[in-house]
Amino acid sequence: MRTTRVSAGSLIALVVAVVLIALGAVVPASGRAGSTSTAAGRSSAAPASGQAYLALGDSLAASFQPVGDQHRGYAEQLFQLQQASMPALRLVKLGCPGERTNTIDRPRRPCPYPEGTQLDQAVSVLRSGEVAFATLQIGANDLFSCFRFRQGMFDHGCVDERLPKVTARLVAIVRALRAADPSVPIVGMTYFDPLLALWTAPGFPHHLVVANADVWHAINQTLAETYAGLGLPVADVEGAFSSADFDTIVQVRRFGGLPLNVARVCQWSYMCTTSGEDTHPTTIGYAAITRAVETTLGAVLP
Repeated sequence: MRTTRVSAGSLIALVVAVVLIALGAVVPASGRAGSTSTAAGRSSAAPASGQAYLALGDSLAASFQPVGDQHRGYAEQLFQLQQASMPALRLVKLGCPGERTNTIDRPRRPCPYPEGTQLDQAVSVLRSGEVAFATLQIGANDLFSCFRFRQGMFDHGCVDERLPKVTARLVAIVRALRAADPSVPIVGMTYFDPLLALWTAPGFPHHLVVANADVWHAINQTLAETYAGLGLPVADVEGAFSSADFDTIVQVRRFGGLPLNVARVCQWSYMCTTSGEDTHPTTIGYAAITRAVETTLGAVLP
């Protein structure tokens, strides 16, 4: 927790900087023992033997943390949990920071893949016939550009215009993955709401935080409904962070009483740290995401 609180304007400015970094960050993924990563072109994405867990999406799928740790995200945590029942399991982590539904099928300099794009690389891995399951978390970066930082609120017209496009692209992405291997379980995912941290900025209107949370929920609902319409189970990351719970008040060091959803963002992400706000989860935050994915995955795996 931070020792001092920044002004509302300063926090918004920091969120702007973080989002801009997230949308265009050059953060190469790196492999570990038992894992394979191609976002930085370090090795082939095809698993050498056994079964693979294929992690797809944006910076959360890439396990990004601002402290430089890219090895303790939900991909690694879920991989380690599933190894107990699948000892030969390998992690193939293709997530790329800044990825959007309209970039996953395009070459991007931050994340070069042998097959050219994240989607093409995923299709190549799926065609190997060795993927045990996959996770897909994408869409939040598409909507961040609809947040008007000077006003501290979402542009509703922009969101309304953008959501149908995200849905259409998400449908195309999932269909491409399904065509590569129709039998592989794929878990879709929602997002926690990092903008809830604006509640802690002195002078920032709390009613705007609530209004922004309603928009964020609508975004998550669209993602969840799209996945469900495609027959994919959905990990409720939004629920794991209690993102809708403004009613339960908990005591948080140096902040006093906070709504539970705000407290969890402050405690499980880097949005309220002394070193500077960042929208990504801490290792503990990634653990909360892991639990949500594991619960959902447990219902579809043999």
